Amino acid sequence: MNISLKYGFLGLGMGGTSIAHACAGMRLSAKNTQRPYTAILINSNEMDLLKLPDYPNVKKITLPGYERGVGRDIQLGQEAFTVHKTAITETIQSYFGDRDYVFICCGLGGGTGTGAVIEAIRLLHTVGFAGRFGLLLTLPRRNEGRKVLDNALQRLQVIKRAMQGLGAIVVVDNEKLFQTGLHQNQSVEDFMKSCNRHVARLLHDLNTVTASYKPYGSYHFDASEWLNMLKTGGCLHIAKCVLPAQTVDLASPVTYMEAMKQSVLNGELSAGYDLQDATSSAVSIVADSSVAKRLFTHAFVEQVQSFLHECTPILDENPVATYVGDQSGLVTIYTVFAGLNFPNGVTKLTDELAELERKVDERSQKTDAIAEALAGFKSQVKKETVDLESLLSEEESTPAPQKTVSDDPFDFLNHLE
Repeated sequence: MNISLKYGFLGLGMGGTSIAHACAGMRLSAKNTQRPYTAILINSNEMDLLKLPDYPNVKKITLPGYERGVGRDIQLGQEAFTVHKTAITETIQSYFGDRDYVFICCGLGGGTGTGAVIEAIRLLHTVGFAGRFGLLLTLPRRNEGRKVLDNALQRLQVIKRAMQGLGAIVVVDNEKLFQTGLHQNQSVEDFMKSCNRHVARLLHDLNTVTASYKPYGSYHFDASEWLNMLKTGGCLHIAKCVLPAQTVDLASPVTYMEAMKQSVLNGELSAGYDLQDATSSAVSIVADSSVAKRLFTHAFVEQVQSFLHECTPILDENPVATYVGDQSGLVTIYTVFAGLNFPNGVTKLTDELAELERKVDERSQKTDAIAEALAGFKSQVKKETVDLESLLSEEESTPAPQKTVSDDPFDFLNHLE
């Protein structure tokens, strides 16, 4: 297997370093153990970094002075990154100097990564990576609390204003992944690891299709076109579906088009995009040689192009590339849209935060029944003046009489009237 682009992954905070580490752990193939990507992992909490296995292509950076974490304080997270910006810059130039494209990875909602992400954007933009870096952002689940949602939305608000000046933004919606990949017997840690591997595998597969497989038709979606999509400002929406070749009937387009449409609707990492906002789109389809000969006809490609035109009617072209791969009996379809607005998962986060804020306001306006009752309480017992000094004096205090305890457990019966 070969790759089209050499990626670098700059992981920030616990969530961001976990995804960047998973991406750097990808190997070219089961037989080729070479890891083609590099990663820099930055976190304030040293213990979180120690949990991630060491790889030769991964550099870990702790932020001295902030070892205990920043307590979901995004201002403190930004400060921690800024204080160590010189050392971070030197490492970036060393580890990413030969990279074609860099992803800044951040799990939104925490302190270190969420706090540092804007400063990281500024840094890459000014040290030679302008026009060849993007963002890989994870959205928190909607039940993670007000502080987490507020932190995430603060940063998304800034990123939204700057998104046309950035490269591609890949949004990973943790709520979607949780709902579609829930395993009752899987621990939270194992579930998050599987999500990170899913993201890493998808980005790697997209990066190998154009470099590893022989084009079957006249069109080839090459590395330069993939890089152009990654350089496009706005969100990048990725869809994938895998079909058994025997179920695909050219005489009945519903046997493959419905699955493709559903994959685009659901997305692999997030959903709820307005595809009419897209500035470019592309489809890459891979099948083994015998299936390719039967399936990749002009009529088949026309069906796929018609679907793309329905989704994105204003685009100048809707390229469909077909390839001969090595997965016997399978048809794999990758669909990518670039230049999109944020998915509706962001709107759901704002709605959830607004609802939480409403509940807080309601609670603050409630009359405290207990406080009201205590305020109206009047003692019927005559108040006595208490001399605190004499009360605490051992010399003047009179010890309380000691109650005699009988050894007979039934002694109380003798005192019953």
